[in-house]
Amino acid sequence: MNNAGPSAASRIYFILIETFTEFGKLRARGKATQGNSCNPYFLYLEYKRLQSMEGLEPCLGNNFNTRYERMGNLQGLKAAIERVSAAVEATPEDHPHRAGWLHNLSTTFRMQYERSGNLQDLEAAIEHANTAVETSPEDHPDRAGRLKNLSTTLSMRYERTGHLQDLEVAIEHANATVEASQEDHPDRAGRLNNLSTTLSMRYKQTGNLQDLEAAIEHANAAVEATPEGHLNRAGWLNNLGNRLSSRYERTGNMQDLEAAIEHASVAVEATPEDHPNRAALLNNLGQFLSNRYERMGNLQDLEAAIGYANIAVEALPEDDPNRARMLSNLSSHLKSRYERTGNQQDLEAAIKHANAAVEATPGDHLNRAALLNNLGNILRSRYERTGNLQHLEAAIEHANAAVEASPKDHPHRVESLNNLSTILSSLYERTGHLQDLEAAIEHTNAAVEATPGDHHNRAALLNNFGNILRSRYERTGNLQHLEAAIEHAEAAVEATPEDHPGRAALWHSLSKSLSSRYERTGNQCDLEAAIEHARVAVEATLKEHPDRARLLNNLSITLSSQYERTGNLQDLEAAIEHARAVVQVTPEDNRNRAAWSNSLGNILSSRYERTGNLQDLEAAIEHVNIAVEATPKDHPDRARWLNNLGIQLHRRYERTGNLQNLEAAIEHTREAVEAVPQDHPDRAGRLNNLGTMLSSRYERIGNLQDLQVAIEYAAIAVDTTPDNHSVQAALLTNLSQHLRRRYERTGNLQDLEAAIKHARAAVEATLADHPNRMGILNHLSHCLSSRYKRTGNMQDLEAAIEYSSVAVEAIPEDYPNRAALLNNLGKFLSSRYEQTGNQQDLEAAIEHASAAVEATLKDHPDRARWLNNLGIQLSRRYERIGNLQDLEAAIEHTREAVEAVPEDHPDRAGRLNNLGTMLSSRYERTGNLQDLEAAIEHASIVVEATPEDHPDRAGLLNNLGTMLSSRYERIGNLQDLEAAIEHASTAVEALTVDYLDRGRKLNSLSLHLSRRYERIGNLQDLQVAIEYAAIAVDTTPDNHSVHGALLTNLSQHLSRRYERTGNPQDLEAAIKHVRAAVEATLADHPNRMGILNHLSHCLSSRYARTGNLQDSEAAIEHAKAALEATPECHPNRATILNNLSIRLSSRYKRIGNLQDLENAIEYANAAMEAIPEDNPNRAQILNTLGSCLSSRYQQTRNLHDLEANIAVWLACYSMRTAPIFQRLKAALNAARALAFNPSVKYLLKSYSLIYEATHLIPLATLRSLEREDQQHILRPLVGLASLAVSISLEAGRSPLEALQLQELGRSITNGQLLDYRSDISNLMENHPILANTFDSLRQELGSPFTSTTSPEMSMNQYLWIQQAAIRRRNQVAQDLDHILSQIRQQPGFENFLLGNSEEYLLSAAQEGPIVVLNATELRSDAILVTKTQVTNIVLPNISHASVVQYFGVNAITDDNKVQRELLEWLWKGVVQPVLRELRFYPIPSNPLPRIWWVGIGLMAKAPIHAAAKFQQGRVQMATLHYCLPSYTSTIRALQYSRSRQHQQDASILIVSMPTTPGESALSGVTKESDDIKHSLENFSTAIFERPTAENVLQALPEFSIAHFACHGVSSINPANSHLLLVKQSISHDGQCTEEVDKLRVKDIAALRLPAARLAYLSACSTANSNSYELLDEVTHIVSSFHIAGFRHVIGTLSPAQDEACQKMAADFYSTLSKTDDVALSYRNAVLGLMKKKPLQPMYWAPFIHFGA
Repeated sequence: MNNAGPSAASRIYFILIETFTEFGKLRARGKATQGNSCNPYFLYLEYKRLQSMEGLEPCLGNNFNTRYERMGNLQGLKAAIERVSAAVEATPEDHPHRAGWLHNLSTTFRMQYERSGNLQDLEAAIEHANTAVETSPEDHPDRAGRLKNLSTTLSMRYERTGHLQDLEVAIEHANATVEASQEDHPDRAGRLNNLSTTLSMRYKQTGNLQDLEAAIEHANAAVEATPEGHLNRAGWLNNLGNRLSSRYERTGNMQDLEAAIEHASVAVEATPEDHPNRAALLNNLGQFLSNRYERMGNLQDLEAAIGYANIAVEALPEDDPNRARMLSNLSSHLKSRYERTGNQQDLEAAIKHANAAVEATPGDHLNRAALLNNLGNILRSRYERTGNLQHLEAAIEHANAAVEASPKDHPHRVESLNNLSTILSSLYERTGHLQDLEAAIEHTNAAVEATPGDHHNRAALLNNFGNILRSRYERTGNLQHLEAAIEHAEAAVEATPEDHPGRAALWHSLSKSLSSRYERTGNQCDLEAAIEHARVAVEATLKEHPDRARLLNNLSITLSSQYERTGNLQDLEAAIEHARAVVQVTPEDNRNRAAWSNSLGNILSSRYERTGNLQDLEAAIEHVNIAVEATPKDHPDRARWLNNLGIQLHRRYERTGNLQNLEAAIEHTREAVEAVPQDHPDRAGRLNNLGTMLSSRYERIGNLQDLQVAIEYAAIAVDTTPDNHSVQAALLTNLSQHLRRRYERTGNLQDLEAAIKHARAAVEATLADHPNRMGILNHLSHCLSSRYKRTGNMQDLEAAIEYSSVAVEAIPEDYPNRAALLNNLGKFLSSRYEQTGNQQDLEAAIEHASAAVEATLKDHPDRARWLNNLGIQLSRRYERIGNLQDLEAAIEHTREAVEAVPEDHPDRAGRLNNLGTMLSSRYERTGNLQDLEAAIEHASIVVEATPEDHPDRAGLLNNLGTMLSSRYERIGNLQDLEAAIEHASTAVEALTVDYLDRGRKLNSLSLHLSRRYERIGNLQDLQVAIEYAAIAVDTTPDNHSVHGALLTNLSQHLSRRYERTGNPQDLEAAIKHVRAAVEATLADHPNRMGILNHLSHCLSSRYARTGNLQDSEAAIEHAKAALEATPECHPNRATILNNLSIRLSSRYKRIGNLQDLENAIEYANAAMEAIPEDNPNRAQILNTLGSCLSSRYQQTRNLHDLEANIAVWLACYSMRTAPIFQRLKAALNAARALAFNPSVKYLLKSYSLIYEATHLIPLATLRSLEREDQQHILRPLVGLASLAVSISLEAGRSPLEALQLQELGRSITNGQLLDYRSDISNLMENHPILANTFDSLRQELGSPFTSTTSPEMSMNQYLWIQQAAIRRRNQVAQDLDHILSQIRQQPGFENFLLGNSEEYLLSAAQEGPIVVLNATELRSDAILVTKTQVTNIVLPNISHASVVQYFGVNAITDDNKVQRELLEWLWKGVVQPVLRELRFYPIPSNPLPRIWWVGIGLMAKAPIHAAAKFQQGRVQMATLHYCLPSYTSTIRALQYSRSRQHQQDASILIVSMPTTPGESALSGVTKESDDIKHSLENFSTAIFERPTAENVLQALPEFSIAHFACHGVSSINPANSHLLLVKQSISHDGQCTEEVDKLRVKDIAALRLPAARLAYLSACSTANSNSYELLDEVTHIVSSFHIAGFRHVIGTLSPAQDEACQKMAADFYSTLSKTDDVALSYRNAVLGLMKKKPLQPMYWAPFIHFGA
């Protein structure tokens, strides 16, 4: 067979194959075919015939190639390679056809490579193609075609490896084929087209526009070289469209895209509908239209693209190998439409088609990886829509499959790796699993490394790598990761031509990374570059481009960051404008609209923070809410939007105070936290936000649990965030803030130390020029300031000021947060002023506070805070210099701050509290009671609006207590003071023992208790006040700013206790503490004046005690210094002036320098002018002035001084709001002056005054007080009752009125006890409910004051229990007064327990007359009460001077001669006139009458029973000769004793003390006991020898008679007078020893012995009172037994001799056993003693009978 044979055979074969293939396509389209020419069987016969021909094998191989192209059957392709390879091997190397077979073999290997991706196939294809070319002569007509094939395979290897050399060679060969072709050569167009394709590839690799231009030129030439009707023209037009589309992508020139679309449209129109290539052309046209949609956003283009893609898919049989690629394209278009419209059906259809494309592609097909990638991307979109993690998992599965389906050296593998990386990054964003992010980085890195440096895709890969590295930085905080991200982003930008269309996206990514670095480092250059890149990205993108919204959004965010840095409002406005534009151009159903809405909400919220415009905040909430509602509940982005919504609602809560906003914020943020896994990177930030909101709720409600959880969340956020993370500083700061709040609540110093530690760590983690550093420094300043307040360490305060100053200096003038920093710096400077008193600090504080206000818009929510602080600083300056304008401005600013917030706003309480404090200050200055009432009203509202467990409630209660205490001082209403104490107690109880501010709260409580002590005299109040003040001092560091004030208060309390008890140790301690306070207070400190004033007072007290003139001089010096330090208009100036007046007056009395007195009067007058007329403290100043004027009158006898003096005292008495003590003191002085000075004598006025004053005496003491407290109050009123009787009689009033006055003004303490013990049977019968209530209250109040204690109790617990007992006692006293008022409103009970009626008084004399003796400088009288009348007789021989001589302090009591003179004086001056008036003298009555004697004042010490006339060594006449004398304290006490029923059983308790530790032995005691036992042999007798007081108190109720043979002691404090007993004690060395035990008056009087009969006190001075100031209280041992219930008491007025006591007792009981008459037995026993030693009255005169 010749050489032509095979060629002919081959040609025939290829014709047959082409016909067969065309037939198959026609059949596939269902078109009819006729004739044998298309009959497959005919073709098969032809094939069989030709099979025997030479060279058929390679033809058969081509047949298999064709079948593979049609069917995609790899077996056919392998068979083709096998057949053609056999043909090549069977053909000699020099055979002319061998080059053709090699060419065909190259083609089959190329096809197999396209299927398998096996690089060996491609290498074989290139090798065979190269051999084919080399073995083809240069002039061979097929050489150009073979060069074209070689060019194609080389370009494919380039696509695979990226080796530019392959592409260069391919272009060279393609160019050679073109050059080798004549202009009119039919293949020239195809070769031009091939050259265009290779040049286009090089353009994509290098970005060299010249290549693309050349590619377009050649493609255009190919089109032009092809006639319009030519079959290939459509293909060339399509290729030209591709090149133009590439140039569009490069330049963005719409003309190119339009031309591409035009050429593609012509190509489609030029291709018959049944042409096999038409589907590919339609698909390409759809792609161009999709590109135009992406550029223009015209949905019609996208709809057309989808339509063409649908037609293309439908035009292909299901088994067509190209159908998968077109299905994939269709799915991409549908995905784009979904992204535009949000129509879920499009997304589902896209997934369906993409899935079908994958399923239609064999597992080993080369295109399968790309199809899997597309399906993975679409599934990721569905995940982004639904948030369903399964969708994302499926996307990852397909992306993984794509990577696995791509050989490691396959060019598609890079795309698959990059796509898998992107999807894994999404998974990381969802789960927070770092391993997903690391895998994403690994895959992206692999993609980058697999891509040559000059590869055109490398920029996109670098960009993606940079984005993922930025994500890792955001997770780890490792700055190296961010630097690498920026490096990759910059490399991506640099690798992309400036006019490249993809460059905008690269600028965008670089902008975001630079912005992140700015957030980390604060480097302004990074932010500027980020903004520049973002702006360039936007400018490089057409307005209608779909990506423009994303780029604009980023620009908006970066501009917002710059605003936060610089405070330039223009940046913020531009940010809002861009963000709003983004939202407006984005359809409502677009999936990105939620993100854009959220971003816009954030930026509007920033403008709200700057301007305070609530509309911005409302709009922010609206936009973020839209984002939430537009996002499915299980979508991962929803948690982000919820978190942001929570933040915005929290801001609205901070503005409006609406708790619902806060609750919603917490709810949304908690949902955001719960929506992410435990290890998710976003969880820390959301926990941090949730903690902040819970902390806000804690501040509002006060529930400590909220704060505890907030700290827990903040700690978790810190612990789960790497140390070098950009947000770590913010998290540390937030944790520090929560810890500081807990410290403020609990006072636990560990919390504060931890807060400082975290704040310092936050500062260290923040670069010096970072914009956030200012805020962190500011917070650190707050923490240090708090520690300063706790410890008083000035270094902390100095550091706080330093840091705060640095923060202020580092910010621009127009920075939005500058006002807050200025405000805080002002507060710290104000604290330093409080410590140092440096006026410059206060002025600077005011300056900064004012600047903060001026820098803030009027409607901004923060302005109210700054105004509030400015008000505080101005108020402090007012306190310093007393300028009322400062206080007025402070009130104005604070009132504006209050009005600027809603009524339920959480800050309103604090501001109202401040306003109340300032109004209270203005009240103290002006005396305007309306200000004080308003202050109390505000403070009450604040307390009521604050939950009971809120941490601020203690401070608010304390403040309200202070104001109520001020009103008490003004009005004198004790209820105000009680409420003040209650509120202050509640405030202290609400604080833990180690709470930092507890000391000051205790100090406030101590002040209120001290005031109550001053009012009602309860020493227990003062004791507790001292304890609290001492705790306040001990728990406050020595260098603390308030330490001086606390020391001063403690000193004041100790000074008062000294004035009460006379204990010099208290006074010395008071001086010590106040001196320490002076030393702790700077010379120009505003508190110094008050401290100096108190020091003056203490030194004056010591001078009064010791008479040391140096103390007096020092007191005056300090008082003058205090006055000099006090501004003219200061509210305390009046007090300091008054004190100086007292000091000078005291020196005048010592030295007699009239100038001192004149100066004292001048200062007192100045004090009067400096204090409002209705201020209760004015009474004290009036009394001071009155005393000074009285002294001057005594010196000068100037009537004007006397008149002024009386006027001043009358004015003082007329002050209804003044303390009763001050009024009674003034009334006593005024009445005395009016009655005793002849020049102004005005008896009626004096009587009126003394009458009213006497009626006030019972009100001066409260029932709740202990006896010592009541005695203390009554001491200064000595002589008032006596004076009232004299003035009443002198003024012509009836003796009855005078008697009633003495009954009312004497024995107050005993009278109250009688109220508790009086018979209420009549009341019980008529009003049982009232009677039972009264009985219950009187029994509780009548019991001695006790409080439960145990050794295990701390001092704190003991004090609180004690205070609770005091509060209960006070309440019972109030209730008793109330029930008495109710009883006295009932008919017949108007005088219940009063006993003042004439009938009541006369009834007391039924058993014998009652004689009341009174002597004053005005007159001396005896008031006689008989059965029928009350009369009086003047006692002219009893002068007041004589009374003082015999019974005064200096009276001689231990001389029988003096005593005889006294007794004769009493007989002549008192007893004889009284007996004569009663007609019991000169003839004695038979039987002898009973007479009860009552002595007023000093007359209470007169031994009336022993009055006698001595003659010739005997007693000639005596009281005992004419009557049975007895004593009683008051008529009411007498009536009470008569009402008691003594026990019918005969029992006696004998208490015998023959020896007493420290006292002389009583040798007659034993015999005395034996005599009594012998006399009362029929009595049941118990002898207690040397018992304890407790034993006796327990035994007394069991006996009708109690006899005490022991020592007795009369104390200066009558309530402490006692009988001496004995008790056992354990010494320090463990030995048991004896010591004196005291049976005290107060313990005896507390007993209730309703049936006791007789108490016999065989002891010394049991009826004597050593307190001359309390004589009218008749408080001694005898009266206490009487009050306890004994109807009769035998005692002694003076010391008694042991022998006399023994004989007196023996004689008394001897007679008693026979007569059972106590009074008669007493008389006979005394007469027996008198008879034995008549001239020794000290032997027989001491013994008295007291009672019924």
